[in-house]
Amino acid sequence: MSNIESPFAVLTAVAAPALLTNSSSVLVLGMGNRIARVIDRTRTVATVMASTAENSELFQRLQQQTLQLKRRTAYLGRAIRLGYAAVGGFAAEALIAVLGGMLVHYELHFYARAAALAALGIGFISVGSLVAACVYMVHESALALDNLADEARTVMMEAERHLHKLPAK
Repeated sequence: MSNIESPFAVLTAVAAPALLTNSSSVLVLGMGNRIARVIDRTRTVATVMASTAENSELFQRLQQQTLQLKRRTAYLGRAIRLGYAAVGGFAAEALIAVLGGMLVHYELHFYARAAALAALGIGFISVGSLVAACVYMVHESALALDNLADEARTVMMEAERHLHKLPAK
């Protein structure tokens, strides 16, 4: 390995992991918001179920929504764990890149190569974690849309039921 000819070489090696760290952080933030929405919806469904007769069609529909919410929770749980792993991995990769640059500067080539291999390995694992988290988010998003459509059908069904019970004016 040769000495670093430009101080920007280390910055260049750090830029990609830093950008990926930022992207992963934004994704994880979005996941947190989606988890909050699932929690809110689960509480709402549970409240309505508590005041609904168990043998009613509404209760059955709400049970279906509860199952969908559980599946969404599982996908989000996996996705957020993988997202945090990606964030930590990319941060570690950036730090190792800086360390590798210092090792090259001090002509500790064996250790610099070891740092480069470690950063590369961590980078592959982090990208894999990020991709897997995105796959789980795609599945969760599909379930969220299905849940939304089911919720709209339930609301329309209940609204129609109440309209038929109201006296005509």
